Amino acid sequence: MSRRRLRIIASATLIRWVALLVCHALFPSLFAAERTIDRPNQYPSPTVKQPASDDKFEADYPWYENTLTGGWGGLRSDLATNGVVFDIRYVSLLLDNWQGGFDTGFFGAGPLGITTTFDTERLIGIQGGTLFFDYEFNHWLNGRFPPSGQFDPTGSYKQLLCDDDVTFIFGKMDANVPFAAVGAAAPFQSSSAMYTPTLNPFIPTYPNEATGLVLKANLTDSFVGKFGWFDGTTASYDPATGTSGPATGPRGPETFFHNDGNWLLMTQWELSWQLDATRPGSAGVGAWVQTGLTGTAGSDTDGVSDVPGWYVQWQQTVWSPSAAISADNGGVKYFGQFGWSDPNKNPVHWSIMTGVSATGVFACRPADAVGILYTRAEFTDNPGIYQSTQRNGQPGPSGGSEGAVEAFYLWQWISWSYLQPGIMWIDTPGGGSPAPLDDALLGYLLVGVEF
Repeated sequence: MSRRRLRIIASATLIRWVALLVCHALFPSLFAAERTIDRPNQYPSPTVKQPASDDKFEADYPWYENTLTGGWGGLRSDLATNGVVFDIRYVSLLLDNWQGGFDTGFFGAGPLGITTTFDTERLIGIQGGTLFFDYEFNHWLNGRFPPSGQFDPTGSYKQLLCDDDVTFIFGKMDANVPFAAVGAAAPFQSSSAMYTPTLNPFIPTYPNEATGLVLKANLTDSFVGKFGWFDGTTASYDPATGTSGPATGPRGPETFFHNDGNWLLMTQWELSWQLDATRPGSAGVGAWVQTGLTGTAGSDTDGVSDVPGWYVQWQQTVWSPSAAISADNGGVKYFGQFGWSDPNKNPVHWSIMTGVSATGVFACRPADAVGILYTRAEFTDNPGIYQSTQRNGQPGPSGGSEGAVEAFYLWQWISWSYLQPGIMWIDTPGGGSPAPLDDALLGYLLVGVEF
C-alpha cells in the first residue's frame, strides 16, 4: 500500500472524528447525558469478547452515556431487565511498519463484534445460566493478509453456575479468556502479551476460536482451579498432504463431535491475595498438551505428536490512589508470564513477558491508561522443528530469538470511544541464528467505538 493511500485513510479517519467533535460543539443537547468516566478503563480488547457485565442488566444502566447509539428509545433497558443485552463494538486498527522485517508500509484491519448475552434467570426463570452469542466480522484495510470481508461466526457460549462455586462452560469459545490471560497486559497489541508464544500454533483464540468444555471451581475465596478440553483441529496435521486444519474459526462444532484425537487439554490454578486495601495481587500456574499429530515450522514433514507445555503468570498492584480504584481493577500493576515447551516438538522453546500498566491513576483523567511491555521468545535450534524465514521467502537458520518492547497511551476521549496510539520495536523478527531479518519499528493507532 502506498503512503498516499495511507494518508487518505488517516485523513478519512481524522475527518470522521473531527465531525463528531463539531457535532458535540454545535448540538450539545444530543450529548446532554454525557459525563466524564470516573472509573478506570477496563482495557477493551479489539477481538476478545465476553458476556455482558451484571450492571448492564439493571434498568438504570446509562446506555446513553456509554454508547454512541444510546438506549434505543428505552428498548435496551427493557430488553436488559428481561434478560437480553446487545453490545456492538468496532475497532479500527491502523499500523505502519517504518523499518525492518519483511517489508515496510501500512497495514490494518477493522474488527466488528456484535454480541448478545441472555440471562436465563431473568428470561426463563432458570437460575445461574448464561447464553452468549458473538458474531465477528473483520475487514482488512489492505491486501497483505486474508481477503477483505472475512468473518467469524463465533457461535454460542453456554454457562451454568452451581451455587456460584462451580461453573460449566460449553460452546464455541476463545480459550484465551479462561486460560493464559493476564488482565493487566490486555491493552498491548503484541500477541505475546495475550498468551505465551509456546501456545502460538495451538490455542483456540481469535480468529480460530473452537468448541470446548471448561470447568471452573472456586475452591476457596482466593484459590481457583480450571480445566479445559478444546477442539484442536486447527493444529491437526496430515503428512500425506502436508497441510494443517481445517481451521475451526469459520466452522461449526462438527470437528469436536467427530474428532480424530486432536485436542488441546489445559489446566490452570490461580491464587489471589491482598497485601492491603490498595494492593491486590494474583499468580497462576498452567499446563497444557496438544494431542494428535501436529505440523512443524521446520524441515520435518512427518509431524510431531502430543506437544506439552506449562506456564506461570503473575500480576501485582504496586500503587493505587484509593481502595475504590483498586477494587475497580485500577492502579499501577506489575505483571508477567513465563512459558516453556518441548524444543523437539515446539518451535518456541521458552518465552518471557513482563511489564507495567496503569489505569485510574490520573486524577483528571481516571479512564485513561498507559503501559510498557517487554517480551522475548527463544526458538528451538532443532531445524526439523523450526526454521526462520529469509527475505526471499526461503527457509533460514533455526534457533535465535525474537524480542519486543511496546508502549501505549489509551485516551478515553469520550465515554463511548477511545484512541490508543502505541509504538513497538521488534528485535530480530522471527529469530534465526544468525537472524535473516533486521529489527523492526512500527507505530499503531486503535480507534474503538461502543455502539
